[in-house]
Amino acid sequence: MTNTAAAVKKTKKSPDSKFNVVSVEKTDAPEGCDGDDWYRYVIERGRSTIVGSRRGSLRQVKAHATEYANDLNLRAANGGVSLWSPRRKAQKPS
Repeated sequence: MTNTAAAVKKTKKSPDSKFNVVSVEKTDAPEGCDGDDWYRYVIERGRSTIVGSRRGSLRQVKAHATEYANDLNLRAANGGVSLWSPRRKAQKPS
């Protein structure tokens, strides 16, 4: 099976300031994986594009991609600081 447009969900373009889910489409399972319930999602912001694959129902994958985009937007709203891996400033040796 090849990528199909049957399950493609396009959203309206918004300003470059936010990550948005651009599409979710049915795809083949990645090499070495089983199942026929794999989807490919695309998240974009300006010139940045994130492409991911996830197994599940169309509804589950859309929810995952939306949550991922929201997490990226939250991180960007905090000045680009990662919520999962905060960085400490290097301390100068005494």
